[in-house]
Amino acid sequence: MRDRTSGSLTLLLDENLSGRRIIEGLTAYGIPVKPQTDIMKRGITDEEVLAVLSRYPDYYLLTKDSDFHKKPMVKTALIHHGIGAFVITAHKGKTANELVSLMNNAWHRVMRFAEKHNRPFVAKILANGHVDEA
Repeated sequence: MRDRTSGSLTLLLDENLSGRRIIEGLTAYGIPVKPQTDIMKRGITDEEVLAVLSRYPDYYLLTKDSDFHKKPMVKTALIHHGIGAFVITAHKGKTANELVSLMNNAWHRVMRFAEKHNRPFVAKILANGHVDEA
C-alpha cells in the first residue's frame, strides 16, 4: 500500500481521455495532467498500465472506463500496485469541453479525496462534480 499523496497530484489520463482538447483544457485550468502515452506505450493491457503507473508515486489514474476496476485481474493489479484511480461516471455523450468543465468543477474534491484516502482506491467523479468511493 502506498501512502496518501505527498502534496503533489498529477492525473494520468488514460488513452480515451488523452485528446489534445482535454489536455489543453485541463492544463488551462491549472490541473496537472499527463497523457498515458507520455510514460508508456499505446495499447497495453490495464494490468500493464497499473504496473507502470506504480513507478510514479504522485500520479493518479483518470479514466472514463467505469467497469475497469470491476474486472478481477485489474482489481488485483490495483491492490497489488497500490494505485489511486478516479473514474468519470457521467461521460456518455459529453464533449471534450464538457469533460474539462466537469473535471474543473471536481478538481478540489479530487485533491481532497486523494489527501484523505490511502491507496489503493477507486473513486467515482459524478456529474455534479462530487467524488465518492467506488
